[in-house]
Amino acid sequence: MAAVSSFLDILAAGPRDPHLVFNPWRDHDERDRAPRRDTPGIRLANMQAYLEARARSAKVMLLGEAPSHRGCRFTGIAFCSEVELTHKRDLVARHPLQLTSAADKPVRERSAAVIWDELERGACAREVVLWNAFPWHPHGVEATTTNRKPRLTEVQQGHAAFEALMGCFTHKLCVLAVGKVAEDALARWGGLECGGYIRHPAQGGEARFRAQFREQAAALL
Repeated sequence: MAAVSSFLDILAAGPRDPHLVFNPWRDHDERDRAPRRDTPGIRLANMQAYLEARARSAKVMLLGEAPSHRGCRFTGIAFCSEVELTHKRDLVARHPLQLTSAADKPVRERSAAVIWDELERGACAREVVLWNAFPWHPHGVEATTTNRKPRLTEVQQGHAAFEALMGCFTHKLCVLAVGKVAEDALARWGGLECGGYIRHPAQGGEARFRAQFREQAAALL
């Protein structure tokens, strides 16, 4: 529990740049349900429950780029949207988790749908940890409802959170880079060999992601 608490503290502290970064575990805005001030705490609790469900079973980490404005931004869990919390809740944690968006129905994120479909198909949801090189949501200056590629300095900020997360599990995790940003992050962080590369499912990469995940994850789980 001490390792998880330290990790959550790192997430909540996060970078403070409201014009370019939204911290799901500290920040709230008009897209959150009322009372908005409670939503960061809900997302921290969601993340804790997600980790506790994998503490002794996880063997592989899928490391992506950064959260989108439709996924982790609302759930507090990487590569996971409110649709997964609603329809695949038994795979996400040991008990139902709370939604935080003010939308009329659960918010959906395409990459999350693809990844959780594969986790469910392979019956390996509790053996895989989902994370991002830059764990906070990078957005454009025009709106928080946009996504942008994290800067190299931001990816470096994510290293401490990554190291703290790795200490939350019984087994040593083999890390698979999902996309070039994650692959580059592992190389820059140093001291950790990438266990393999998988195409990111976004922007036309779904078919290749599915094929590579099935081939590489099967060899590790």
